[in-house]
Parts: sequence; structure tokens; C-alpha cells
Amino acid sequence: MQVKSYDQMIDILTLWKVNLPTYQTEVGATAADITWATNTLDNMVYVRDYTALFEANKKSGFDVKASFFNGPEGSAVSDFAAMPAAVIPHPPLVGGVLYTFRDMIASFKLGPGYTEEIGIALGIDGEPKVPTNPMTLKPTLAAFPAQSGAVVSVVVGGRADSNGWKVEILRSGGSVWQDAGNYTGKSADVHITLTTPGQPEQIQIRVWLRKNNEPYGLVSDAVTVTINP
Repeated sequence: MQVKSYDQMIDILTLWKVNLPTYQTEVGATAADITWATNTLDNMVYVRDYTALFEANKKSGFDVKASFFNGPEGSAVSDFAAMPAAVIPHPPLVGGVLYTFRDMIASFKLGPGYTEEIGIALGIDGEPKVPTNPMTLKPTLAAFPAQSGAVVSVVVGGRADSNGWKVEILRSGGSVWQDAGNYTGKSADVHITLTTPGQPEQIQIRVWLRKNNEPYGLVSDAVTVTINP
């Protein structure tokens, strides 16, 4: 198998995290190999989700630019969205992990007890099928309010094999979460109806994954944002 993409490597490393200790002897893997696979998976998932924030921030930044250039005369221009500092799970990042990964695959295939069945379990033969447990699956959420229009850009990570997600909001002082729409893909612009038209409003926002129109996994952590009219 020729591994070419970032997400493909994440899929296979996810299988290694679960199955490599079981077949360690058969493929000739060392304890250092197992640690490398686990740590590299953690770092790759973090970097993928962190860079997704840049995509949302880019849209927010262009909203600032538009508001500054041709927004209502004399109106206040919101600050640029804050970007949290990166906290790599296992620093430092070392470049070229794909090539180390490919070398390990070649080595495992020469292991003393390697079989096609083991290769499938490790994602080395055939297409990797990543195990997901809906009882523990929890998506990540990043939310960035636009400068105007009562819109918040939402980025959802860790979607596994879900095929959609539902947004819910909790208004300040409220106790009941309200449905704010269903979406697909990794990001979407969510339009919010303000409690008081023309006035900014602070809300909490969270997402539920969906699979075939049914709830899938756990609810995300809630994020607090201020929606701009």
C-alpha cells in the first residue's frame, strides 16, 4: 500500500494504536516503534484540528477587512479573532514523519510472523477501517462569530464516520438548549436569530454528530461566543 495523504496516515496510525501491541512480535515492532506510532498520531490529529482554526479565522479576518473598508460609516470594527497558542501533545514536531512511517510499514511486512490478515488489521493490506466507538466518540468544536449579520462560523473535528451534525445554542440566562440547524462537512456558517434585534448577544454553542439522521457519539464541549448584529 502506498500511503500518500495526511488523513490516510492518521487512519492507519489509529489502527496501529489499537492493534500493533497485539501483533508486535509477528511484525518485529519494538517498544520504541509503538511509542512513536502513538505519539505521532496524537501530534497529527492535533495539528490537523489546529490548522482548521486558521480556515475559520481567515473568514473572520476578511469580515474585519470588509467592515473596515465599506461597513456603515462611523461603526465600530470588531477585533480579529484570537488564535490560541499551539500546545503540541508530544513536542517537538520533527519533519518527514511520512517517510519514517513508510519505512516502518516495509519493515513490518518483513516481520517473522507477518500475514495478510495481520496486514489488514494494521491497515497495511487493503483499505484501513478505523474503529469507532459511539459511546466514547466526542467531536471537537471551534466557533468564530462574524463581524456582522448574526453569523458564527463553526468548525467540527473528530467526525469519524458520521455524515452530519446538529448545532445547538444556549442563550445567556437560559436553561434549555435550542436547535440551530443541521449541517454537513467540516465547517458551516450558522445564522442566529438575536433575542433583541440590533444588539450583540452572548451564547453557548455545541454540536451533536449525526449518522443516517440518528444521534452519533457524545455532545461536544460547549463554546461561548458573542454574536454581532
